[in-house]
Amino acid sequence: MHGMVGKQRRLAHILSPRTGRGFCVAFDHGLHLGTCPGTENPEEKLDLMVEARVDAVILSIGSMLRFGSRLLGRDAPSVILRLDHTTMWREGTSMAYRDGHTRLIGSVEDAVALGADAVITYLFVGHNDPELESRSFEHCATVNATARQAGIVHIIETMGARGGLIGDVFDPGIVAAHTRIGMELGADILKTDWPGSTDAMRAIAGSLPIPVLVAGGTSLGNDRDIVDYVGQVMAGGAAGILFGRNIIQAKDPLAVMKAARAIIHGGN
Repeated sequence: MHGMVGKQRRLAHILSPRTGRGFCVAFDHGLHLGTCPGTENPEEKLDLMVEARVDAVILSIGSMLRFGSRLLGRDAPSVILRLDHTTMWREGTSMAYRDGHTRLIGSVEDAVALGADAVITYLFVGHNDPELESRSFEHCATVNATARQAGIVHIIETMGARGGLIGDVFDPGIVAAHTRIGMELGADILKTDWPGSTDAMRAIAGSLPIPVLVAGGTSLGNDRDIVDYVGQVMAGGAAGILFGRNIIQAKDPLAVMKAARAIIHGGN
């Protein structure tokens, strides 16, 4: 019972209790890729998120330890702690593997100690090696069980494995399949790929009993296009966004964040 109340309170810090919507930013890229565009000055970006009234931000343990003091204000974003590392996003680089490998590197206990409201783990499906997919299931199940006991929100980021068996990881049927799997694993919130259209998103979101946040993917490169994309996501029935590069690599990140918040939350 205590865990249920705790989870409800933490969920209300990420998604509006009134509308069920949330404006969240992914800022854990350095954990998977090292320094990349948009991550060079973490303190500056986190200060902008506070000013834009972002609801929640994904951080690694290291970033939370070193920069978490930027998020102490009453209106500061809640923290979603990344508990796993993946090599999936190295595709096309000299450090890429045939398959992306994902492993747990943190715990729910770390999240509690650091004051996070949620934890997030990947669930990739369609690897060339089935052992990698089943390991991902095992990791998510382990985290979910501990998160339930601790009253921490568990976000599962479900995606098709890049370079694996799936030809088009954005195919609506594929997105529908792995989001359902994520829900069945016990996720409180899902983060997933955009399935290509508002109609496809509406069908997927409408079939699930839990909120869906959409990932931003690679940067669109144009701030107006990014804001339009947020509008499409919300028109498709998603609960909100969990964009990364399309926020931190924008030409004017603060303006994009304020516009995104206005679309998601209106004047509130």
